[in-house]
Amino acid sequence: MDKRFLGGRVIGLAVGVAVLGVAVGCDDAKKGASDAAAPKISAEPAAASATASASAAPAPVATVGVMVRIPGGSFMMGSSDGQPDEKPVRRVTVNAFEMDLHEVTVGAYALCAEAGKCTLGDVDHFCNWGRLGRENHPMNCLEWEQAGAYCASVGKRLPTEEEWEYAARGTDGRPYPWGKLPAPKELCVLRTQQGTCPAETVPVDSPFGLRGMAGNVWEWTSSAYSDDYGKKRSDPRKVYRGGSFYEETLEHMRATTRNRRPTNTRFDYLGFRCARTPGKAK
Repeated sequence: MDKRFLGGRVIGLAVGVAVLGVAVGCDDAKKGASDAAAPKISAEPAAASATASASAAPAPVATVGVMVRIPGGSFMMGSSDGQPDEKPVRRVTVNAFEMDLHEVTVGAYALCAEAGKCTLGDVDHFCNWGRLGRENHPMNCLEWEQAGAYCASVGKRLPTEEEWEYAARGTDGRPYPWGKLPAPKELCVLRTQQGTCPAETVPVDSPFGLRGMAGNVWEWTSSAYSDDYGKKRSDPRKVYRGGSFYEETLEHMRATTRNRRPTNTRFDYLGFRCARTPGKAK
């Protein structure tokens, strides 16, 4: 089938919105033999959110624009224990940047669509666009260009792959965004029958205080793919990171795991968050 805050400074605001109204996927390029030997996730799946009637609850509030400021630094990118495309391990330096606290939500994306700056998302089984009560779930089932257009509409951009990995693991070489095993119980995984989790309810799992760097949805980056870090990034496919709600093993939860798809891919396990260079227009 194809779909806390520890070290950064939080900047942003919340806006109330109502949403008016997705190819399904689970066929990651590297799922397969590696999963058989990978340790099973022992975390309990996050509880499914109940959908209250309009008369029983206030209108949902979508968080828009909350970011964490991440200081520049150097780190060892990649892993000698992972897939071939995670090698060679090498030192990478990134400048200071800002990154969304959590994945872009349906409610936030709806504001862009209503303003005519973003195109509509797909509507299908686990796609969140058009589904009542999913305003605070990650926006999924959209192409790389759609993700980039949303980020541009709010004065941001997609993060580079280097920025994403640095934000997920910092400088201590941790294997997973949260650190070492065991995994947080609130991790949004093991939900093949339920789909995504609300973006604000997933655990803080990065040294800089970001939420949901592992699980919920994979996240598009701006970077082109290469078979390994020693080669030129000439592959037109774009890299995405982080694992999703589908995962049943820890293999795809690793902070160094890479995946890639053509830019016109729309899967229910694929979403995004934005980044921004400090000083750029807000």
